[in-house]
Amino acid sequence: MFTFQDLRMLLSFAGAVVITACTFALLRVCRTPGRIHAGVIPGAVLFGTGWALSGGYPDIPIVQVACGHLPVLVTIVDVTLGIRLCRPAHARYLHLDRGSCGL
Repeated sequence: MFTFQDLRMLLSFAGAVVITACTFALLRVCRTPGRIHAGVIPGAVLFGTGWALSGGYPDIPIVQVACGHLPVLVTIVDVTLGIRLCRPAHARYLHLDRGSCGL
């Protein structure tokens, strides 16, 4: 997509953005003003790091297991462990403003 040799994926994303923008305008969806709380930045870094280490979108490991790539089970275990440890880590160490996140 980023080499611009085949524009199909780029045009798909652009089309999705246009359709979403038109739908939001049609439905008059407004973003409520708010602040970014302290958990957004570390959460984004952890999320991006997880994507980089696993080699792709979080659904990809499930597909890889179905194709017989068993080492990716480590990724699935790590994702599950991260989900399970989020609430206790937040309660004990982080104490961040949760904003609209339902931690």
